[in-house]
Amino acid sequence: MHLFLTDPTFTVHGQPYPGIPFLIDDQMALVTAPNEYLFHVAVVRGRTSSPKTWQTYGNHLYEFFSFLETIEISWDRIRSTHLAAWRDSMLSRGCRRSTVNHRVGAVSNFYKWALRSQKISSLPFYMEDVRVSRPKGFLAHIDAKGNQVQANELKLRSFKPQPKFLTADKARLFVTALTPRRNRLMAYLMWFSGLRREEVATLELEDIPNPSGHPPGKPLAMTLRTTKGRKPRWVSVPYDLAVQLWNYVIYERSSLAKRYRKRHVGPESNRVFLTAYGEPISLGGINNAFKKASEKSGIKCTPHMLRHTYGTYEFIRMSQFKSKESALFWVMERMGHSSLATTQIYIHTASLVDHTALDGYQADICKLLQEDCV
Repeated sequence: MHLFLTDPTFTVHGQPYPGIPFLIDDQMALVTAPNEYLFHVAVVRGRTSSPKTWQTYGNHLYEFFSFLETIEISWDRIRSTHLAAWRDSMLSRGCRRSTVNHRVGAVSNFYKWALRSQKISSLPFYMEDVRVSRPKGFLAHIDAKGNQVQANELKLRSFKPQPKFLTADKARLFVTALTPRRNRLMAYLMWFSGLRREEVATLELEDIPNPSGHPPGKPLAMTLRTTKGRKPRWVSVPYDLAVQLWNYVIYERSSLAKRYRKRHVGPESNRVFLTAYGEPISLGGINNAFKKASEKSGIKCTPHMLRHTYGTYEFIRMSQFKSKESALFWVMERMGHSSLATTQIYIHTASLVDHTALDGYQADICKLLQEDCV
């Protein structure tokens, strides 16, 4: 079994669709059913419009159909025992339970689509009611399902690990180890505004709020257009961070863009953060910068850990002015979560923070940003 992606020449009614995964078997023949489903996911289904999501679906189906090819059975003739054997084979290879469940879920969705499309007459698995946990009493007044959801019986019991985050002191030590200043600015956006790594990398010049004429010390709103799920949202940017971003764009980025123009024909990128050669910073470049700073500072940190740090401290901060539920809704909107259940993780992480250390936290942020001018 082989997995490929369409290139920009693949079009549907004149609209190009690069990046759609498709499967080819060992005889180099197209595998019809999964390819039709992947086409549906990418082209028809409006909720899965990201090529990154398409490839995730493709990878999961590639894993499953490779298994079917190995045991020489057609996808529409399997029983639940075949699915169970595939699931257990992944466990024996050391796959995480969460990974196994994601793959089982993707294959379940494929079979549900096949049933709706009348390619099969019944599902090769059963659904069952399972109880999910949430903090006692939380949002009980709007829970109409009694904490129960439908789940594939093949899915494993798993326990979601608590998110890793840094205390404010450790975050400060880590961020100061990042060089050059461009890397620290990216980290500040994750730490103080809750941006994802991908959102930082794809930030464009017109996204940066202009602090000119804005009251000093008052945060500025910044609208993100390139987000997970393509759902625009606004985040709060500390005034001093907005000033530092503009200084970077005017005094540092402009020279990098000029360097790019000397080496290439055509316009430079509109992205905010550029490499030493004037090219857009890559996700790998951000990861490498964090890896080096982790080694230098002795504090292991990833971009998502800084985002979790923001979520934790922002929930604590807003809980001082709002109810717990309102604070969670605020954090959910700022972080772009599609479900409040995702945001609830910060109830636990907030309990691990010494709340007395929050006194002067905002002032410390402003001081740190003001001092980081070179």
